[in-house]
Amino acid sequence: MKRLLKYLGVAVFAGLATLAVAQAVATFNLTGNEIILGQLGPGGGSISIPSYVLRGGTNHTLVPTGVTVTTTVPNTSGIVLATGAITTWNVVLPTSPYSGQKVIIGCPGGTVTTLAITATAPSGVAIVGTNPTACTSGGLISQGVGFTYSVTAKTWYRFL
Repeated sequence: MKRLLKYLGVAVFAGLATLAVAQAVATFNLTGNEIILGQLGPGGGSISIPSYVLRGGTNHTLVPTGVTVTTTVPNTSGIVLATGAITTWNVVLPTSPYSGQKVIIGCPGGTVTTLAITATAPSGVAIVGTNPTACTSGGLISQGVGFTYSVTAKTWYRFL
């Protein structure tokens, strides 16, 4: 009986070891919602860093055709593209932006007759730079208009 338990224990251990080795060590299909744990210096506290911050928020949001479309840009997206014609497109910049976050807005897929870019949060946020009021596919801002955020100034600055 002891011998049977010994072999059973070895078999269970071997099975668990095989499962541990078989686990994937890397993924190449990040969604932008993953969290990386870091440490604040030697002996310091820990910090959780969303992967989209490390990647510069370069995921994209595709916006389909429509008459009146409102798009609130998620923090996980750095590029917002109109894929078809839109009569009125209201774009709201991310509501809890991080310092240095960049958002590029473009309309390579169709003309936008009326374009309004706003920022509603955090409280007192401002936009500096001229906002385009329309977007012609293949023409005006078809390659994008870009904004970057400053936490200390609570301001989105146009850079593109």
